[in-house]
Amino acid sequence: MSTDTFKASVQYNDLTGSSAADGADISDASTWLKAKGLINSNEILVGYEIYVSPLLSGASGSVTISTTFLLAASGGIGSFAENVRGGGAINLRKVAQDLSPEEFFSLFKRFNVTLSTKGILEGRDYSF
Repeated sequence: MSTDTFKASVQYNDLTGSSAADGADISDASTWLKAKGLINSNEILVGYEIYVSPLLSGASGSVTISTTFLLAASGGIGSFAENVRGGGAINLRKVAQDLSPEEFFSLFKRFNVTLSTKGILEGRDYSF
């Protein structure tokens, strides 16, 4: 079994920041995964890894969003969160899918990303 750290990182990390999203009301990522047969009935979606690069552009030059869904075998998000907060082992299953921007953003109601040079603005108030 391999291990990984849940933190965004690219080759140089010139820009770092944070993100937030609201799942779509009708067809969120869990629903999408179920429809595609990619999530088991005893699993819950607990995270995403999202990667976009010009190198992932298709033959037509269209952008592909490489998305890895992180799934946990669990009785629910409450018990999973309790295990994580308690320092328990985190065992996840990764499901990797390439999505078009339309497919990807349809999984969310709202999606926000902030980036600043070396993360210097992260969490700071500013005037404009």
